[in-house]
Amino acid sequence: MEKKVKKTREKLSFIRGLLTGLGIVAVIYFVSMALPVGGYAQKPGTLQALRKSKEIQRMIQNYYLDEVDELTQTEYMYLGQVAGLGDEYSTYYTPEQYASYQRKQAGAYMGIGISIALAGEDESEIVIVECQEGYPAAEAGIQVEDVILAVNGEEVEGMTTAEVSTLIQSSENNTVILTLRREGESDSFDISVEMTELEQTYVEGEMLNKTVGYISISQFTGVTSNQFKNTYGELQLQGMEKLILDLRGNPGGLVDSACDTLSQIISSGVLVYTEDKNGKRTERTSDGIGSIEIPLVVLVNADTASSAEIFAGAIQDYQVGTIVGETTYGKGIVQDTYRLSDGSYLKLTVSRYFTPNGHNIHGVGITPDVEVSMDTDSDKDIQLDEALKLIAEL
Repeated sequence: MEKKVKKTREKLSFIRGLLTGLGIVAVIYFVSMALPVGGYAQKPGTLQALRKSKEIQRMIQNYYLDEVDELTQTEYMYLGQVAGLGDEYSTYYTPEQYASYQRKQAGAYMGIGISIALAGEDESEIVIVECQEGYPAAEAGIQVEDVILAVNGEEVEGMTTAEVSTLIQSSENNTVILTLRREGESDSFDISVEMTELEQTYVEGEMLNKTVGYISISQFTGVTSNQFKNTYGELQLQGMEKLILDLRGNPGGLVDSACDTLSQIISSGVLVYTEDKNGKRTERTSDGIGSIEIPLVVLVNADTASSAEIFAGAIQDYQVGTIVGETTYGKGIVQDTYRLSDGSYLKLTVSRYFTPNGHNIHGVGITPDVEVSMDTDSDKDIQLDEALKLIAEL
């Protein structure tokens, strides 16, 4: 019995000592936070930096005129930490922002097949400006010029089109209920619509004449490679013997998507390789799907960037096509995303990429084989005209 009492006393004594220690640490922390900063913080996360942040917040609370959205303030604090890197390609995403970013990169998303815009006398109404035939919205009876008043019971007055789109796409069980107002109807009404996966078009093609096909790739996303395969096949059936591939204005996108598309042109070999801060090299090679064995001209301009430059660089290095146009943008760095413990994300620049022959194009771009500048005062597409002349000789 005495042993039990002794152990209990020892435990209580230990707990009291622990609590006393924690209390002293807490007092020291809160006192240090309340003291003047004293010195300039050199690194984030240091005591000086934390004290300065608290000092700024106290001044905002004491003197700032309007109400403070502390959640937004906190998110901007994280964003500012990344912005301090001075790298325009590194950023911080809230969970909602990252979900939107992923949808754009994927190239496919859940939706109902409508396009919306702000309209009305003060441009405050969310109006349906396009209702795609054959998609859920049209089949449910929604019409162009219908005004959206609410989504799933939540009023949309004062929202942007992006906010309304996000509200629709985040509907539970893939079912969205739109409250609409229609001209000629006295009362508003609800329509329930089942969402479906919609695929945006990033590849378009046509025949320019009896033998020359034209394919434009606007961005490399999760669906681009398959769209290119299908478009190329359709033009082959129409008699294509030569191809002009247009990457002008293509901002890049997914490196994997660019490489998957390249694999349909270059049958084997390194398509691009990257090197990280430690010099570790990672290669991406063709999976040998096939190769284009017809004359190829690729159009580029100053807005051709990132993954689109990977694409053009491989075409040029392997000499499977002629690059025509203007020197490209010159983004030769790669970003990766990392999930934080609270579900938010960081996108950070992690490596440089090099063309198959080892060219680092960051800040330099790719110089075309045939340089042709656009005449901004002319309606003629002289770059495309030059491509047609070249390909006629191949």
